[in-house]
Amino acid sequence: MPRPRKYADTVVKSFSIEREVYTRLKTALAAQGKSISEEVNTLLQKRLAELEGFEASARNNEDYEALKSQHLKLVEEVNRLTKLLEKDGVYESLMGFAYEQGLDLTDLHNVEEIAAKILQKGRENLDQNIRTSHIHLFITLLEKGKQKKAIERKLTQIRLKAALT
Repeated sequence: MPRPRKYADTVVKSFSIEREVYTRLKTALAAQGKSISEEVNTLLQKRLAELEGFEASARNNEDYEALKSQHLKLVEEVNRLTKLLEKDGVYESLMGFAYEQGLDLTDLHNVEEIAAKILQKGRENLDQNIRTSHIHLFITLLEKGKQKKAIERKLTQIRLKAALT
């Protein structure tokens, strides 16, 4: 049975994209829970608005709504990963170790550096009940947390700017 169409009135067209661009974009969008079709549709809508002379506020509103949606998904994912690690009794130990390695909890700007340290030093410095899968789940949690904090900064800027106007 074919999947139902995302949009009520669609046109199926084919076009060419460089393979590497497609692969990287598909991976990046999948992490956000979006499809290539959704992204192309959004980009075409924005471009059409530019060509037709619509003001930027309409586009900004779409961006704002997309940010809110991404933020919600990231909050849910961060909570889900945290609960998984807490359920297995390893969250506090992993967080403590990451903090000892220099994790900056304010904006998580050094997640990549800390992830490398956890992978290099973690096995010998962590509790024996922490499995490799726990370490990778924790690193994923840190990466998602970093994305969430970046979106929160953008949302704060947008909302403060809106309050001033």
